Amino acid sequence: MRAINIKSMHESNISLILNIIRTSDGISRYEISKITRLSPSAVSNVVDLLIEEGFVSETPGETKNVGRRPMRLSLNNDVHFPVGIEIENDKITGVVINLAGEMVKQTTKYISTDMDHNKILEEVIDVFYLLSQDFSPEQIMGLGIAIPGIVDSKNGISILSENLGWRNVAVKEILKTKIDVPMFIEQNIRAVTLGELWYGSGIGKNNLICVRVGSGVSAGFVINGSIYRGSAGIVGELGHTVVESDGNRCRCGSQGCLESYVSTQVLISKVLEGLNNRIYSQVSLEGKNRDEQLEEIFSAGKKGDRFILNIFEEMGKYLGIGISNLINLFNPELVVIAGGLSRAEELLLEPVIRTVKLHTFPPIPEFSIPEITISKLGAFTCATGVATFVIEDVFLHPEKKLRRIKV
Repeated sequence: MRAINIKSMHESNISLILNIIRTSDGISRYEISKITRLSPSAVSNVVDLLIEEGFVSETPGETKNVGRRPMRLSLNNDVHFPVGIEIENDKITGVVINLAGEMVKQTTKYISTDMDHNKILEEVIDVFYLLSQDFSPEQIMGLGIAIPGIVDSKNGISILSENLGWRNVAVKEILKTKIDVPMFIEQNIRAVTLGELWYGSGIGKNNLICVRVGSGVSAGFVINGSIYRGSAGIVGELGHTVVESDGNRCRCGSQGCLESYVSTQVLISKVLEGLNNRIYSQVSLEGKNRDEQLEEIFSAGKKGDRFILNIFEEMGKYLGIGISNLINLFNPELVVIAGGLSRAEELLLEPVIRTVKLHTFPPIPEFSIPEITISKLGAFTCATGVATFVIEDVFLHPEKKLRRIKV
């Protein structure tokens, strides 16, 4: 008969109870005992530890009957704070969030596109200390870093990032010389997807796809409630699926890739080309940085600028084809569109949905397409998501954070 490790069982119970409290805000100890089939004393031991460590708070709930009010448990949002930082080729975005995913502090630092990885990581260190300076060292749970491209999350290495021009950069090793907190290096699309699952449109969903459309196009997958990583962590390169045979030349060297038809850079290039050809439009991009240019384009489109609407119609068609292929393969409950182009909202969403309806199988009413929506987390979706990896690690492996495991 296999020996039972009592300590491991207790750690598993902590993780189980933490996640139940996270997903069932305002639950009681008795209700947790019923759900988990753990004894009331076992639940109370764990809950007392979580309260002592500052992860959980207990407050009187409401009751319609006369008598003692039930005590309700919820995550404590005033003690533990993870930091999340996203690295892009022209800016570094950082946030501090609480256990509820609420943004407590944020910053954006624009950088030169010709910086090498050492210079960029020096800027990341500065951003981390800027974000964490208002908190005690005990309050900072850890740091998550999101990077585009192929990432070895286990060893904290950027294997290949076309956007940043990085190859085999030991990100974690470099940052650890200046930052002494638990650290997680993740691919940006996986960060976005986890953020949506925990705190965004994906709450309560077990099977969803998150499509990020920015300087590139990528997809993250939640299958049966867990982030899908693939056999080697190389997954989600939707931008390099072919949507047009012998089509546009892609930066990867292939032709007809989705990314060569849909991205923030494609949008800006198309608008500039039209303006140079003196096409009629309300848009003026002169003297603006990339984010300002995008906001100018989105604003004009929402005001009915026909030139801009035509561009989004074409981009939405190609993105809709890509999303249709994913739906036909994975049958998700939900598709979330995130990234820079998601700020266009209905300008992009409407042609995407029309195209998906045309191409999703089977084409019969009983099998309606899944909900397709825009991310609710906004410009800080990725940074929020990579900070969530810090929280997830504590919730899955509480022995790493809790100082006293009582058995």
